[in-house]
Amino acid sequence: MKILKFLLSSTALFLYSCVGSDLTSLPSTIEEAKNDKLLIHIYRPSQRIVTINNSEYYLEDAFTTFKFNSKKDLTINKNFFSFIIKLKNIKTGEKMLAMEDDYGQFINFYSDNGGIHDSSLSLNYDDISLREKLDTITIGFKNHLKKETPVKFIKIK
Repeated sequence: MKILKFLLSSTALFLYSCVGSDLTSLPSTIEEAKNDKLLIHIYRPSQRIVTINNSEYYLEDAFTTFKFNSKKDLTINKNFFSFIIKLKNIKTGEKMLAMEDDYGQFINFYSDNGGIHDSSLSLNYDDISLREKLDTITIGFKNHLKKETPVKFIKIK
C-alpha cells in the first residue's frame, strides 16, 4: 500500500510539474497588468485599512484583469477575468496572506468564486459580459470576534 501511494504521489508531482510549467498566473499589480495590456479596470476601496482576524491590512491595489493563455501563448484569454486585491500587513509589511492561516472564516466574498490566489484575494468571473457592468464589488472582512466590516470597491471611471 505504501508503494502504491508513493507511485501515485510521484506520478502526480511529475504530471503537475510538466503541466504547471506552462501555466501563467494573474498579474500581481496594477502596473504589471498595465504593462502586459491585461488591465480592465481599477477600483478604489471605501476604506483602506481592514482587520482580518487579529491583523490589520492596508488594501493596496484593487483591479480587474485578464491573463494570458499560457507562458508560450501570449494571447489574452478573454473567456474569464479576475478581480484582484493586493494586501499589505501593516505591522509586518508583508504583501501577502500567510497561507497556513484559515482566512476563509474571516473573509466574506459574497460569492463562491472567491479565494486566495498568489497571496492576493481574487474573485474569478466566467461571464465575460460582467466586466463592464461591475461598478461595485463588496467584500466583508471579519476580525477575531467575527465582526464583519463590508468594504465596497468602486470602479474608477
